[in-house]
Amino acid sequence: MKEIKEQEIIKEVKSGNVEAFGLLVEQYKESLYSFIFYSVKNEAAAQDIYQDTLVKALTKLKNYREEGNFKAWLFTVARNNITDYFRAGSKLASLPEDESADIFPSKENTEKQVMEKISLDNILAKIEELPEKDKEIILLRQYLSFKEIAEVLNCPIGTALARLNRAIKKLQSSLGEEYAL
Repeated sequence: MKEIKEQEIIKEVKSGNVEAFGLLVEQYKESLYSFIFYSVKNEAAAQDIYQDTLVKALTKLKNYREEGNFKAWLFTVARNNITDYFRAGSKLASLPEDESADIFPSKENTEKQVMEKISLDNILAKIEELPEKDKEIILLRQYLSFKEIAEVLNCPIGTALARLNRAIKKLQSSLGEEYAL
């Protein structure tokens, strides 16, 4: 049902109803922005890339094939913009210390919450140490299905699964036995 509605909205946009594009983007805005932000780790750059992604998606929607997956296509546009951002010489910025404290907002600082934050910080730090391809596939998996990841990466699903499996094994290895499954 969702797919039919998406296709109808896309046809509306292609026929000139630009306002209908907002309906398409509304359902993916949070995951799309999160994907961009965690890729570039810079709020200002993420906002710029997000806006640029929406503008490019709107202007290039005429090239979109209705039988495709709009979410995967939108993430592909974002991924290309992220690649352009890094090619332009932008450096990876890490989260400022005061922002990383908000990962587990709480009223009281219990020992369990502190340990969870330390564990999450450790995992995030280890993810940052991975090669770019491994970081990317782990990040994509937070927002997309394997089929969508395969579309974004332009590879078979089996290849996407294998890449994620290798990335997770590298991450587990760098985290040590404490995080082994």
